[in-house]
Amino acid sequence: EFIQKEPGSKKWFRKLVSADEFLNGKSRYCLWLTTISERELEDLPLVKKQVDDLRKVRLSSSRPQLANTPHLFAQITQNEGLSHIVIPGVSSENRKYIPIGIIGKDEITTNSCFIVPAEQPYIFAVLTSYMHMAWMKSVGGKLETRYRYSKDLVYNTFPFPNITEKQKESLTTHVYNILEEREKHPDKTMADLYDPEKMPEGLREAHKYLDLAVDQIYRSKPFESDEE
Repeated sequence: EFIQKEPGSKKWFRKLVSADEFLNGKSRYCLWLTTISERELEDLPLVKKQVDDLRKVRLSSSRPQLANTPHLFAQITQNEGLSHIVIPGVSSENRKYIPIGIIGKDEITTNSCFIVPAEQPYIFAVLTSYMHMAWMKSVGGKLETRYRYSKDLVYNTFPFPNITEKQKESLTTHVYNILEEREKHPDKTMADLYDPEKMPEGLREAHKYLDLAVDQIYRSKPFESDEE
């Protein structure tokens, strides 16, 4: 509706991804104006109104200095021009795995997600492995009873050994297998795919083989429990 009223605004819209959108297949959008010039903004009165309204809100907020850049998000930590691995900050404790995905170069995440540049797919494999899930359950926090991911407590502390290029290639193959299994169910949301009662068997098997590959990086003998 906004674009119909102001067609020139189309180039400035980006898909916005919070944990809710990512898990439940919802769509939301934002105006991403990091490179807009004053002239371009003046030529888009509806966009300019959004910026001017936000300036007023920020002037009366606890951080009035943000009114100096009302066309920008208050915090920008995302790398431009890169796809990212996305991890919801909070996830149901009923799931064996936190649903982890990859978002495109033109998508913007909110602070309810954690992101890692997706240039090395094997990192996706490590993060979605049950080894990492077991670590997260042990050292991470909780929101009520739900899992609460943390870059400081979980990601930055995760003990992972140095691996060979051949091992990275093997893990990358498992990543593609998982993504392919997900694509077989376009009607299902990430929440559906990782519901323990609804998880497709093919996806469950793909995760099983990934878990074995990650475990074997640590040692050849299987682990008897999460604690071990």
